[in-house]
Amino acid sequence: MRQGPAAQAVTATGVLAAPPGRDVKLGPLVPGRLARLQVSEGDVVRAGQVLGEVETGPVSDEYLQAEATAQEARAATQAAESKRARSEVLLEHGVAAREEVEQARAAEVAARAAEQRARAALDLARRKVGYSEFKAPFAGVVTAVFIRQGEVVDGTSQPVVQVAEIDPLELRAFVTPAQAARIRSGMRATLSVEGLPDAVSHEATGEVLRVSPSINAQNGNVLVRCRFPNPSAELRIGSLGRARIITGEESGAVTVPSTALLPLEDGGLGVAEIEAGKVHLLPVTVLSEEEGQAVVTGPLKGGESVIVEGGYSLPEGTEVEVVR
Repeated sequence: MRQGPAAQAVTATGVLAAPPGRDVKLGPLVPGRLARLQVSEGDVVRAGQVLGEVETGPVSDEYLQAEATAQEARAATQAAESKRARSEVLLEHGVAAREEVEQARAAEVAARAAEQRARAALDLARRKVGYSEFKAPFAGVVTAVFIRQGEVVDGTSQPVVQVAEIDPLELRAFVTPAQAARIRSGMRATLSVEGLPDAVSHEATGEVLRVSPSINAQNGNVLVRCRFPNPSAELRIGSLGRARIITGEESGAVTVPSTALLPLEDGGLGVAEIEAGKVHLLPVTVLSEEEGQAVVTGPLKGGESVIVEGGYSLPEGTEVEVVR
């Protein structure tokens, strides 16, 4: 048992994920055969990079047809304009009837409307040609490929690849409401992740990004989001991680082995101190507990002898002999 300044911390275990909105599934917006796929799992991509495209034959034909229809509509509009202008001149010279002029004006209006419809169809066909390819919306890494080159896509909700940003990453973890009350945005946090190839665990330093204002209805806990830089891409999306969030420092705290903590009759915790050869139960408040050590406050001053194991079976006042 030792006394001295000790960090108050909350340990939260969760899963590493890309920041919200930075993990997306992509695919073409038109159906067809996937004619070109330029990436695979693990590839690094830049923002705006073309990742693949479906065959453009059908949409290209549709675009050419729409372009021809738009040209015809424009020519019809010009012809209607000329006819209306001639009819008005003839009307002024008393050669043409007013009814003919009104018919020419109506024909011009109809021709302009047809031209507008043709232009809208041309714009749609032009967009479809652009929809045949799909691009990375931001810089990141390809985390999954769902459809291979040569296969057919439906052009609706069927994704081809998944792209995620990996620097930084977030740890999404749940803590109890009591622990959440001690956590604030901006608090320092260290991350431990097991299973990396060059070390048993990797430790990164980040901070608390957000603490949810609501309690999860399914588990009764509070979501905490911690963000950690990942410039070397050592941290992987989906990895299980443990964040140690530093919530404060207690100058007069005492550190004891976790096995020394005993349940008391009032529902709290205590330790069994040995004084003058007898057991005395002392209530303590646990500030934090990790790696087999508990940081507590209470009547302990540091340096006392406490029972580390088996103290729960010794009632108050039991005589014991300390063997050194």
